[in-house]
Amino acid sequence: MATAEVTEVSEKTMSVKPKTPGADRWAEGAIFAAGDALEEHRSFTIEEIVESGDDCLGLRVVLQAKEGTYTGVINYVLPASRRFALEKVVNPRTGQRRVGLLTFFFHTIISITVVGEDREARQRLLKDAYKEDKGGKQLLMKKLVPPHLAASNDNNDLCSDASSVKRRERRGREPKEGKNKASPPPPPPPPPPSPRISRPSNWLIIDAINEAFMKAVCLLRTELVISISAVGQNIGRSGTLSILAAATPDIIFLFDVAKIGLSKLLTSGVADILLDDGIVKVIHDCRGLEDLLHHQCGVNLTNIFDTQASEIFIYMLNHQRRVPLFVSSLPSLLIGYLGLAPQHTFWPTDEEDESIWLERPLSSKLCEGVACTVRYLKELRLAQISRMLVDLTQITNIYLGSLKDKDSATAERLESHVVPVEIQKLGRTTDFNTPKVFDPRVSFTRDSYKTAPSPK
Repeated sequence: MATAEVTEVSEKTMSVKPKTPGADRWAEGAIFAAGDALEEHRSFTIEEIVESGDDCLGLRVVLQAKEGTYTGVINYVLPASRRFALEKVVNPRTGQRRVGLLTFFFHTIISITVVGEDREARQRLLKDAYKEDKGGKQLLMKKLVPPHLAASNDNNDLCSDASSVKRRERRGREPKEGKNKASPPPPPPPPPPSPRISRPSNWLIIDAINEAFMKAVCLLRTELVISISAVGQNIGRSGTLSILAAATPDIIFLFDVAKIGLSKLLTSGVADILLDDGIVKVIHDCRGLEDLLHHQCGVNLTNIFDTQASEIFIYMLNHQRRVPLFVSSLPSLLIGYLGLAPQHTFWPTDEEDESIWLERPLSSKLCEGVACTVRYLKELRLAQISRMLVDLTQITNIYLGSLKDKDSATAERLESHVVPVEIQKLGRTTDFNTPKVFDPRVSFTRDSYKTAPSPK
């Protein structure tokens, strides 16, 4: 047993102070003791093991737990997670060895008896503990090194430690050098793809019933299709409408409802536009605006094309009439259908921030955001209609070639009142139907189509 200088003695444990610092300390080691003498084959509680700290590492013990009795070498003790591990574990009854570590929780341990020490394990474990004291805890799990590789591994550790110090020094200098260098500006967002129809780029705020208001109402009345959007706080029957946006192919009008007043806005001509059956109003998610107008002003929207409802219908067409559970947001539709970048769309704020729509004056960023909610709606409507009419387009293309692609003999035999065979194959069955007849000279029977001679 190596010589050690005793410095402190207590009733439970005796810690030792080595004569040589550093790695020599862990090479010499010190046996765990209690009282004035070094005692082996004595039982200790887990609290006494924890109090000993790193001095218990490498000790060979007999551990009695609730599930059985084991002999092994103490590998680590973790007081924070209340765990205890042994290596080189052997079942004393059968003599069978276990591979790896065997972990116990403190509450499952009954007693621990120290029967000696494992010099190789103690030297290795205490050396690792010394490195952690000097260099900090390791982030990776500790790897057990076989005894025959310990000598060569020492040299590798020295090289790796030196290189790691150099890497840490370089990493320490890099942030200081980076602070002096100006970071490059972020790249500009890509331009939006070419539009299918004209997109309004300019927007105008209208906050009073004046000449500009009347011109805007007259211009909106002349359009067959307009886009509308609404923002405010808690849009609905108990909410407050702040901005009502309406877009034509050339300009976007932002009606400041918070300044004008909702009732005054509607009675000055806007309600006539919302109620006009001859004007298609394109909107994304009309539920909140309809609920607000109906309960606060008694106005109901008419001739609405809702892009969110249209997406539900398209989903049903493509999934055998199954209905989706969640709705689609406007930015996701614009990105998916029109190929816009996320920077060209407007992502609304959270509910707790909706009060910013009632502050005046509104920032240009918020105004531009409201304009984005109506700028692309008409173009999105056309893209959705094209998606809805995919089957019709397919049938039309078949119709175009049903006669021209035939040879002359076959074309003469085809009957114009019969659906082309290529289209009949698209359906599961072919139904006999009787079309409505408005020509008195034409009569249909089950198997014939007759045309009476025209009167002279």
